[in-house]
Amino acid sequence: MKKILIIALIALAVVTGGMFAYTFTTATATIGVVAPTSDFANVTANATTAPDYVFGRFTGTWPQQTLFTIEPDPNYTGDLVITVSMVNTGELIRQYRHLNMALQYYDVNGDIAGTQGEIQVLNLQNAEVLFDWQSANGTAPFSVNITGGGFRLHPFRNMTDGSYQPMIWCEVTQR
Repeated sequence: MKKILIIALIALAVVTGGMFAYTFTTATATIGVVAPTSDFANVTANATTAPDYVFGRFTGTWPQQTLFTIEPDPNYTGDLVITVSMVNTGELIRQYRHLNMALQYYDVNGDIAGTQGEIQVLNLQNAEVLFDWQSANGTAPFSVNITGGGFRLHPFRNMTDGSYQPMIWCEVTQR
């Protein structure tokens, strides 16, 4: 019985192998690649303040401040997606009992510029928020701001090292 099965598999491979080889050798595809000539937006990280030294069940709030300034190219007419991420949650979860930041996307006049029109919450369980921006909405430059939020440490933890501070990343992509 095993011999018959092996012979059948070999015969099947011989018969179908030719079809796969024929398709492989005769199919072609062309991919066109165009390099961008300029950036569609510039992102600048702003100086931010965070707690310097805290110990134990310390509870605090984040000061209202601008995290990132985003300036779309004046000639860019498309829409953008602004992704803000907390990239070191693995380190932070060992130190913080909870940590949340309320973020908002504003234009230069202080008006809400995101199409959602509401605050997005960045925290240890939801380490990424998105803001949609339509090209005709608001006046550049734009900013991602912390508008509130708070944190609390686990008991008997101290933060004398900067590695326990949230690391925030901003990425701007075309939509």
